[in-house]
Amino acid sequence: MEWGAKRRRTGGNDGTAGGASSTHTSTEGQEVDNSSGYDYEVFLSFRGPDTRAGFTDFLYTSLKDASIHTFKDDEDLRDGVEFAPKLLQAIEQSKILIPIFSKDYASSVWCLKEVVQMVKCKKNGGKMIMPIFYDVAPSEVRYQTGNYKNSFLLHESKGRCDQKTIGEWKKALCQVGEINGWELPRDPTRRESKFVKEFTQKIFNELKKASLAVSDNLVSVDHHVEEIMEKIGAQTSETRIIGIHGMGGIGKTTLAKIIYNQLSKKFNNCCFLVNICEQAETNNGIISLQKKLILEVLKKKLTNIRDVDEGIQKIRKELSNEKVLVVLDDVDHKKHMDALVGNHNWFGKGSKLIITTRKKEVLKVPEVDDLYEVDIMDSEKSLQLFSKHAFRRDYPLDKDINQSMRAIKIAGGLPLALEVMGSFLSCIEREKWNSKLAKLESVPHADVRSKLKISYDVLEDEEKHIFLDIACLLIGYDKDIIVHFWKSKFHSENALDVLESMSLIKIKEDNKVWMHDQLRDLGRHIVQQINIKEKTRVWNAEEALELLKRQEKKKKLEALRLDLDHQHRFTYEDFKRLPNLRFLEVCSSKETFRAEERLFWHESPSSVLPINVVKEDSDLLQQLRWLAWHDIPPTFKITNFSMEDVVILDLSGSKITHDWKGWSHMKVMNNLKVMKLTNCIFLDRTPNFLAHSKLERLILQGCYN
Repeated sequence: MEWGAKRRRTGGNDGTAGGASSTHTSTEGQEVDNSSGYDYEVFLSFRGPDTRAGFTDFLYTSLKDASIHTFKDDEDLRDGVEFAPKLLQAIEQSKILIPIFSKDYASSVWCLKEVVQMVKCKKNGGKMIMPIFYDVAPSEVRYQTGNYKNSFLLHESKGRCDQKTIGEWKKALCQVGEINGWELPRDPTRRESKFVKEFTQKIFNELKKASLAVSDNLVSVDHHVEEIMEKIGAQTSETRIIGIHGMGGIGKTTLAKIIYNQLSKKFNNCCFLVNICEQAETNNGIISLQKKLILEVLKKKLTNIRDVDEGIQKIRKELSNEKVLVVLDDVDHKKHMDALVGNHNWFGKGSKLIITTRKKEVLKVPEVDDLYEVDIMDSEKSLQLFSKHAFRRDYPLDKDINQSMRAIKIAGGLPLALEVMGSFLSCIEREKWNSKLAKLESVPHADVRSKLKISYDVLEDEEKHIFLDIACLLIGYDKDIIVHFWKSKFHSENALDVLESMSLIKIKEDNKVWMHDQLRDLGRHIVQQINIKEKTRVWNAEEALELLKRQEKKKKLEALRLDLDHQHRFTYEDFKRLPNLRFLEVCSSKETFRAEERLFWHESPSSVLPINVVKEDSDLLQQLRWLAWHDIPPTFKITNFSMEDVVILDLSGSKITHDWKGWSHMKVMNNLKVMKLTNCIFLDRTPNFLAHSKLERLILQGCYN
């Protein structure tokens, strides 16, 4: 084999590196934190006088330059005769253990102690041991012959340890000597530099194979993985760029990790860049990501990238002949793609690139070959995922089924919500579940809320405004109707496109606007927090009625949904105290609507209304744009309302006729776009709409006459 080194094939190393692969900034200091997980990726064990100044230093430098966080065992960490705690920790908290067996390695008591510890960690912790045999034969280590035999005779003669300890040392050397390792025999023609370079690549690949961390509680991801694998052409030599999109918490990153873990074994050059959106916003964030991409693929640092354009040129130059697997996770803007993946020609033939994003529009570029949308889970799979987190089993027991079904209804098939709620409830006594679930029915769990709010926070102000209107009022309405609600149809259509692209809403096949329950509750929570004392939008009919009864002006109130009862008697002042109302929806009947006399007509409701009355009385709700009054009393004096800016009028279910007095007031509605008269069964013919030249939609469903 090349390198001037020979790879042994006599044994099998069944150790595997665990945990998520990552790269870290190397440090010269060897302090080990008492933290969980891996503090180091590689531990080097060697005898100083044999290799420290030469081979070991060369290898350590190469690993460090590849940003592989390496612990180099220097003698100054050895404290007295006891095994140094720092060394013990370093071995336990490293992923790959590399003993460099040299001719006098066994003469060091410390080196022998390290080998024993390595074997223990391999057995108990699944660590990988990758031995290098430098100027010694593997058999000399395995059977303790030659210099290794002499070293043990010396230990025994000087009484450095008892026979039990010597037996442990020999057994450990025998076990490690059986592992497939790398031989560097004494040879004047051997090329240590080439060996070190290729060995570093091997280490990098092994760390990469230590799969990205994925939950053990996954449910029903196989069909997603299969479809994405087909789109990316996993079995072909094509270069493909695939986009995975969906709302926050839907599982995009998890799917990308699974696919990365499966494909990475077929690639020498891999890179998974996480949280692109967040990292790009830091100082020189894009440049740092460009450097990291080159580093992880080529295993070499580039410190001289001065700007994004130079980074693009470096990527194109350095990676154009490399077959790579690259994942860009949580891309938020097309400029992120432009700076990191560009197009197919930037990478070698057979490369596979995966982009995850909440914004579908980011992926609508020629360079992206195909898209995959991750959708919500069905109720059966939701129950299974929730149960795994709440009960540590696939399905709940019969006694827990009702509360579990209530929980999955709240989660609405969103994996993040199911996981968070399941884990949250698992720590709570069953007797308290109902009260906790009641709260979660109106306000998402904080962990879910913070994840979903990321998408809201990046919206423009107008887009936020429209998102909140939909969350509070307009779910289930026809898109072509609601676009007129906001002052600019052009801007509102663009905003709806942005919201749909970011998976904050969906436009269903019937053109109705749909929003996930968790996003709806997020929006309503935001409205409640904007101004706790006075909300801008009130969607709960009971709360709205109580608010209307208060004897105070509601200057901030913009939207109100009322369901009238016979208890409250409306006054002129009730409406007068709503100067900035844009949206009013009223559900009432003749039996439930009570009001003071001045709000009614006292003559026949079909008599013609003088024009001067229209101008005299129309001083209520002057900002009104959407009026929906179902079953409006024919005698209600609608002339009290200022209708000049109303664009959507819905009088569904009302008992009005073609000569209703209110039609005269409609003549001032020069901006009316949509009129809905569904189920107005007493309407035998339509009024004269000639004055409404801007009317685009007239809905007469259920008007049989």
